[in-house]
Amino acid sequence: MPVIFINSIICEQPQETDKDEIYLVFKGKKVWPRDQKFFKIDVDDTLEVGMKMKINGKGWLKLELWEYDLTSKDDHLGTFHLKIDDSTGEFSEMLTNTDPKSPVSYFLNWKIEQEGE
Repeated sequence: MPVIFINSIICEQPQETDKDEIYLVFKGKKVWPRDQKFFKIDVDDTLEVGMKMKINGKGWLKLELWEYDLTSKDDHLGTFHLKIDDSTGEFSEMLTNTDPKSPVSYFLNWKIEQEGE
């Protein structure tokens, strides 16, 4: 069974001019951060995530990146598409934007191991 570790998120270009308030969603449920609504991130910032997930089977894992808004609906910034197979190692995945005109740019650093390694 594959185990993935979400190591960090890097912001190249936020949506907001004064830092994004981001969180991650998996299968419709917020999975990070666990103890607060969001983490703030700005241009060239790296946030340590430190999240571990056991995955049943192979295929594509989709992690959505959202931006918290206090006075309006939260913004879906895009999705990280992680390929889960028999490989192991460290990877970096670029955010796929929901709006092709959006300048938002994020990277997710992650690692995959096979359980028992």
